[in-house]
Amino acid sequence: MSEMQEPRIRPIFEVFGVTLLALIVSLSVSVVFIIFLLFLGYDVTTTFAIGGAAVFGQVGFIIVAYLYINRRNISVPLKIPSKSDISYIGGGTVVALVTALGLSQIILYFDRMPDSVIEEMAESSPMILIILAVLSVVLIAPAEELLFRGAIQGKLREHFRPIPAIAGASILFGSLHLLNYGGDILSIILTTSIIVVIGGIIGALYEKTGNLTVPILVHGIYNFVLLISSYYAMV
Repeated sequence: MSEMQEPRIRPIFEVFGVTLLALIVSLSVSVVFIIFLLFLGYDVTTTFAIGGAAVFGQVGFIIVAYLYINRRNISVPLKIPSKSDISYIGGGTVVALVTALGLSQIILYFDRMPDSVIEEMAESSPMILIILAVLSVVLIAPAEELLFRGAIQGKLREHFRPIPAIAGASILFGSLHLLNYGGDILSIILTTSIIVVIGGIIGALYEKTGNLTVPILVHGIYNFVLLISSYYAMV
């Protein structure tokens, strides 16, 4: 391997490892929480248990992202949105929602929509959608954006131009959501690809504004709208 190739390969393996570590830590913390509830005699299928597991899982993301950012001294600008940022937040959210709706309709047309773990949980307790919608704004979006845009895209951006850095972070972001679906592999991959595209839109906003607050808000509002819409479609 040449000296020229090594520096470009190393960060790819590194951010892949960080993503895997974040997933392991997130799942481990969630499992510990569930075991603790079982020990106390709680029903782990309740909305409280599911919401709590989601909270602790996202805390796992934050811990890994924070430690990695500090260890690698990655710059993660987090500022109050300017007027320009607010325009990008509004426009980016609309673009993300319209894109997701359009791609979803194409997948539905070809009958390739997989089963959704979240929708299955919501069938017995629709309130979980409301809880996840709120958590998306206050915890899920900040945690995932800190990890994928702040840490991973930030690290890749030190070694690559914007498009490869955004693409790499978005692919890892989408891959983490593979666990949210069930069914045949093609349907899962096609649906997850929507998340990759949305991640690309969010990543481009981060590159453009240089402010992590922008992707956090776009991600949070995007999730909130989808989850609340799903809730009202069920009740």
